Amino acid sequence: MSRVSRAFRWSGRIIKFLFFCVVFGVILLLLWRMFSSSDPESMERLTPNDALAIAYEQKGDDLYLFRQEQRSVTSGENNYGYFSVTDAVFIPDANQIQVVVRYNNSTLRSLAEDKGLPAVPDRSEELFDVTLTVATDLTPENQSDNYGNDETAVAFARVHATSVTSDTKNLYNYRRFVFDLGTAELSLSELMDKGLLLAVYTDIYYKGDVNYEEPAYGTLCVFDYVTKIEWDRIGGDDKDVLRDYMERK
Repeated sequence: MSRVSRAFRWSGRIIKFLFFCVVFGVILLLLWRMFSSSDPESMERLTPNDALAIAYEQKGDDLYLFRQEQRSVTSGENNYGYFSVTDAVFIPDANQIQVVVRYNNSTLRSLAEDKGLPAVPDRSEELFDVTLTVATDLTPENQSDNYGNDETAVAFARVHATSVTSDTKNLYNYRRFVFDLGTAELSLSELMDKGLLLAVYTDIYYKGDVNYEEPAYGTLCVFDYVTKIEWDRIGGDDKDVLRDYMERK
């Protein structure tokens, strides 16, 4: 075998080796991103409070909750990829909505640039004011006026969180918010029974620049009246959390 042939053969082996290394590296990177972007365990369970505990005490295993498939990541020109909602669960019997908001460290760098901050904030800081905007139908007999902001047709109520828990995982920062709708004099079950609930939005404002009359820094819809509702019974892990909460009370 000539030296030229041997050289070509070794070159082919090296190219194949490098190709498989690249493919293997890409697969590892994708797997790492997939597992690192999943919610931490603390964010996968409901946050217990008195309202949820009472509902579980009354309903037991028949405590139902629901979710909807909605766009999960902000995609506006000024906030593309800044925030995502990884879970939004509605619990009518507790008159409660729980929402998990996630943002990564690049969002903090974008925040510093967008707001002209002197430095990138530390990820441990509570930087964002997160509320719900609940849209209800004032004219249920007329479906054609549901999509506008006509105050005679659609009412908007803002709900503030009653508690928030925090966690981090790799590059991501997580907050689970509990919204008790009774604080805004709303009844989730009544609105649903009467077909008056049009939409629920998660609004995210920078705490240093909160003005509810202006568009939020990021907004994600977590409910609309035309998307299919996916009902489910309360899960085993959530029941364990509630039992522990009730035993401590």
